Amino acid sequence: MKTSLILALLFAAACPAQDAATLAAREANQHAFELFQLFRQMTKGNFCFSPYSGHRVAAMLTEGAKGETQKELISMAHLATDPAERAVRATALRQELAKAGNGLILQVANSIWAPPETPILPDYVKLAADQFGATAQMLPAGNGSAAAAMVNGWLREKTGGRISFMVAPTTFTNTSGTALIVNAVYMKAAWGQPFEVAQTRPAQFFLGSGSRIMLPTMRQVAPFQYNESSTWQSLEMFFGTGEVSMTLLLPRDETAREQIEAKLHVPTWDSVTGHSAQIDVITAIPRFGFSTQLDMKGLWQTLGTRSAFEVPKADLAGISSRPLRIGQILHEATVEVNETGAVAAAATLAPADPFGSKDDTPVEKRRRVSFIANHPFLWVIQHRRTGLILFMGRFAGE
Repeated sequence: MKTSLILALLFAAACPAQDAATLAAREANQHAFELFQLFRQMTKGNFCFSPYSGHRVAAMLTEGAKGETQKELISMAHLATDPAERAVRATALRQELAKAGNGLILQVANSIWAPPETPILPDYVKLAADQFGATAQMLPAGNGSAAAAMVNGWLREKTGGRISFMVAPTTFTNTSGTALIVNAVYMKAAWGQPFEVAQTRPAQFFLGSGSRIMLPTMRQVAPFQYNESSTWQSLEMFFGTGEVSMTLLLPRDETAREQIEAKLHVPTWDSVTGHSAQIDVITAIPRFGFSTQLDMKGLWQTLGTRSAFEVPKADLAGISSRPLRIGQILHEATVEVNETGAVAAAATLAPADPFGSKDDTPVEKRRRVSFIANHPFLWVIQHRRTGLILFMGRFAGE
């Protein structure tokens, strides 16, 4: 009988030199926007996810996969075909993210969990440690409650308590020896220019359906990175000293939102963030926080990873001497944005603006603009030097 491998996922602009860390970020971002295109069709309401978290698990699986299974994972995650190059890029990006400081907490943790009856190969344990900083943990045999408590305790520790229960004892009740690959991404950061709590007051927020609700709305006037077109506005706000930022993409109306979301990929995102300018902005943004949980198995299959889930096609012989297949891709992401900061526990184009015509007046020539986020918008939390998208989603008020 094939052993079920369950993956718990928590919570992803090239620079001129195209260094290894930036190339790795570019790969992850391609995967991020492909996942986004699937997510956006699943709901018209709120959602959030960490594309980088899922991308790291796909990368770890790739190093333990063989044959067609490995080819599908490489294609889905846009990874380099050369194993040595994959190792260089993964290590470089991990080291770059580890430099975070100055009041910014950014932690990426990976682990492998297996009971005695599903031994993980020593070579894979070493590779996972060297390339991904992953730890290998032994699960107790025949004790689902203890196994679940161990994994959930690790998740709680690595996410600052934001994720506390993803694995149930029933996960380990089968007799075939369930193994897990787990990734956690945790960020806690203060705004470089915090909002004053005294300025926050209720304001109308227009839902996609046209109805209205009242939400606590943060306000300030300050210099931010800003860009716009006839159909959207974008606002980039830095955390701390600017290592990480959150960009809000605000469509002008609901019809524009659907068109913008459908066209959102790496090149179009680059066109939004790559041409912004610093300007005084009258800002009004709702305070928000929510979580998203789902099994991403169907999304991975849609993106081309199929054999890894099928018996007898799955080939993960580089992970264990026992036959393995992927059973689930469990993903949970949570985000909270308030006055002090944020906590988040993943083609050829025509030479024209992808979302609408540009105003003839350069943004930097204007004295002041307004950014009033009183209807659904997209948001992205991004590591600025590499461009890596850590978290992203939509806030729609519901």
